[in-house]
Amino acid sequence: DRSLTANVLLLAGEGYAPLNPPAWVRALQPQVLLLPVGDNPYGLPDDDLLAALEGYTLLRTDQRGWVDLSSDGGHLWVRVER
Repeated sequence: DRSLTANVLLLAGEGYAPLNPPAWVRALQPQVLLLPVGDNPYGLPDDDLLAALEGYTLLRTDQRGWVDLSSDGGHLWVRVER
């Protein structure tokens, strides 16, 4: 059985739901989700996507500012601007 997992998952399209299927996110079992999002005219990220991601560690750049991740291959460290 070859399964794909991810420690960190960068969500696409500023949180546009069709680009980030919740079943795919669950299958990858990420520890941390990164969501780069800024001021946009589309109302992103999608509310239904955010609801589906409840329970995950979600780092949004519009709320947290910059995000810095580092790892030694065994541990993951996360720093945020705010």
